[in-house]
Amino acid sequence: MITMTTASHTSSGASTRGPADSFPDGADNPVLLRLGAASLVLGFLGQVPFGLLHPHAEDPNDSSAAFTEYGHSSDWVLVHLGQFACALLVTFGLVVIATSLARQRGLAGALAVFGALTAVTTTAVFAVQMAVDGIALKAAVDVWLSAAGEAEQSAAFGVAEGIRATEKGLSALFHLNNGLTLLTLGISIALGRRYPRWLGWVGATVGAGFLAVGLLTAQTGFSPEATSLALPATALLAAFVIGMSVALWRRGARHDERVA
Repeated sequence: MITMTTASHTSSGASTRGPADSFPDGADNPVLLRLGAASLVLGFLGQVPFGLLHPHAEDPNDSSAAFTEYGHSSDWVLVHLGQFACALLVTFGLVVIATSLARQRGLAGALAVFGALTAVTTTAVFAVQMAVDGIALKAAVDVWLSAAGEAEQSAAFGVAEGIRATEKGLSALFHLNNGLTLLTLGISIALGRRYPRWLGWVGATVGAGFLAVGLLTAQTGFSPEATSLALPATALLAAFVIGMSVALWRRGARHDERVA
């Protein structure tokens, strides 16, 4: 009697769940796919206005000129907090991609797991970079600009330079981690069958580009060479983000059509 009652209860409980409330093992969550698609686009496009608001008239490797420009910025902290918020959105989208790709067998699935790890690491590095650049550097620059005597100015400038060097190191690590994320996820897409393989090769190419940017930044700081390489990589990243957002959204829509 206990067995029969338990079975009846289980059957009754299962019958109350519609097909849209659960997914078979290995299937994607369509809501998660759509949220990931939206986060990718919003996070990437959101970087544009914050990038325009960021002071960029002076050579960033000329500390004296750059610090003077930064010191006169009234929305410096808000710009960097906004950039971090956008980075979180992009990371969420990348983790959604990685989660979907990790359901694959073999090397494609393994690479996706590594891509999820590096995506989270990238955001952690970027969080520290924004704290150093967006808060600590601004405070040091303001002290330097308000210093009275030559000795005080020299000491304050040295502190600001040390913070700037830390920022450059964090920027290099950010690009390296970002490059690894896009490279591994791109190869996972190219090796798998879940998303258009050409998008995978685009992502892998972008990843290789950002790896090169990271190496250049580590060696030359915010140099024209690093900036020149980052521009085409970012343009190609836009194609990858838009393409993957569409692919994620369509995959979620196909699931809804199957269960409707």
